[in-house]
Amino acid sequence: MSLNTIVRIHNKGAYQYEEYIAGEAGIYPGMLLEVNTLNKVVKQNTASEDCERIFAMEDALQGKDVTDVYTSGTRVCCLIGKRGTVVNALLNSGTNYTIGTRLMANGDGTLASVATAASGVTAIPIAVIEDEACDLTVSGATDTLHPVRLL
Repeated sequence: MSLNTIVRIHNKGAYQYEEYIAGEAGIYPGMLLEVNTLNKVVKQNTASEDCERIFAMEDALQGKDVTDVYTSGTRVCCLIGKRGTVVNALLNSGTNYTIGTRLMANGDGTLASVATAASGVTAIPIAVIEDEACDLTVSGATDTLHPVRLL
């Protein structure tokens, strides 16, 4: 993905903005999150589960961007996406994502292809690759922000 402008998590469409406290360290903008029983956000930790569409955003008001990690106990800017909203979500490396690839929660805050769901797991798609393919099978590929449309 090549962008000539500053990368943001929200691309287009309706969403609700919320702030939560980070319940763990290592939360990056673009990660899929869930609210735990302490009302704190953590990385969505169950693969393929039907889940809320909550994504960590960059904290632009504090001068942060999409490369700045949230630490435990800090305030996390969150986007709660509506159906059709386009966000830059963190895709799991190791897959060639083509336009139209359906995505599910990967259990680590990233999204993965429904086709990679483990045997016996019911894959529940929450997003689809939008506009441009993304090949993360190349040597040295890392989890990458890429535009997805929420279902």
